[in-house]
Amino acid sequence: MDASFNPLLFVAGAGACALVLVGGGGTALSLLRRRTGIRSRRRQSHEAFLEQVERTAERARAKLNRSLAWEGARPLRVAAVVDECDDVKSFYFASTDGRPLPPFLPGQYLTLHVPCAAGGKQVVRCYSLSDRPREEYYRCTIKRQGPPGDQPELPPGIGSNFLHDHVHTDDVLPCEAPRGPFYLAAQGDEPVVLIGGGIGLTPMVSMANTLAQTNPTRRVYLFAGVRNRGEFPFRDHLRSLAESLPDFKLFSVFSRPTSQDADHKDFDHHGRITVDYLRTVLPSCNFPFYLCGPPALMQSLVPGLLEWGVPDDQIHFEAFGPASVRLPSDRNPAAEAIGEPVRFERQGKEFVWEAGDDSLLDVAVKHGVPVESGCRAGNCGQCALKVLAGKVATLRTPGATPPDGHCLACVSVPDGPLVVDA
Repeated sequence: MDASFNPLLFVAGAGACALVLVGGGGTALSLLRRRTGIRSRRRQSHEAFLEQVERTAERARAKLNRSLAWEGARPLRVAAVVDECDDVKSFYFASTDGRPLPPFLPGQYLTLHVPCAAGGKQVVRCYSLSDRPREEYYRCTIKRQGPPGDQPELPPGIGSNFLHDHVHTDDVLPCEAPRGPFYLAAQGDEPVVLIGGGIGLTPMVSMANTLAQTNPTRRVYLFAGVRNRGEFPFRDHLRSLAESLPDFKLFSVFSRPTSQDADHKDFDHHGRITVDYLRTVLPSCNFPFYLCGPPALMQSLVPGLLEWGVPDDQIHFEAFGPASVRLPSDRNPAAEAIGEPVRFERQGKEFVWEAGDDSLLDVAVKHGVPVESGCRAGNCGQCALKVLAGKVATLRTPGATPPDGHCLACVSVPDGPLVVDA
């Protein structure tokens, strides 16, 4: 069972039918009743199918978590820090006792406990692994995050800035085992498309390096979407792969090339990665697609690939931080929760869910309710809250599994009146 498997929404459409009245209305009425019964059974079958799929996916996620290389956090030593490009550094983590590190799956992430909060308190951050599995080190390539572009008044990323400014060779950080439901199965002979936007390129490099080592004849189309050459991590390495492997095709897409970037020498396309561009360079859409990038890129590409005809079980993606990709057929649990009361029991505060509220964590932050959080994407498990009364709906399949009776606040919304222990 592929642990990246996501439940698929199939619409059991009964279709429109015209009834021809022959020999009186009784025959038509009987036919109508039979067809209504068929539609009812289809709906029941569809609902049972979805429940079965969700149970299967949950078992897969639980199995993935049980198979972690170690439980909790263990110390790893920073073996090296390397500047990759503007505001991007690679951190190499090795075991403190010299023993080999357990393997991981290309595309998964490492969870770091970074002592960057007031008083040296640790915050938890998840960063994609950016190299193939190796026994001697794990590599995470991390971009220094400034304030959000649309909210410049907010502070820059506390975790990434601390790592860039204060973490050096031979420092030791507590780290949780590699995990995550977004990963590539390197075996197989069908072509694969890898798409990375900005620092979302890092898991694609892990996948590319794994394929280059274990399956070098597999056709790979890798699309790197960056601003320019100065913000292109692993540029020389990827170009070297494209030169040495006949079946590895690299497409560099620059959104803001500088005067030093030569068109069709330093980059293949000026603009952004779009489905229209993919259609001009890919021979077909009959491939598995793996995508990682910022919200705007993901919200554009994932629905666009579906419209192009890529089956939804062939689209594997991971969005940054709290970003959530909503497919055209998806329900919107956050919108459906408008008007529902949410009570934070320990604080003695109750609020009504409003339009624009994205998650329980979002509501807690908005109203000053303290809730621990890390990745804000359902991966680290730091924001787990005990549900005291009511039910929640999840916005996306989380990478972490909360304890029984708990929810992950960053990917949960109320499904009716809700009381949580916060």
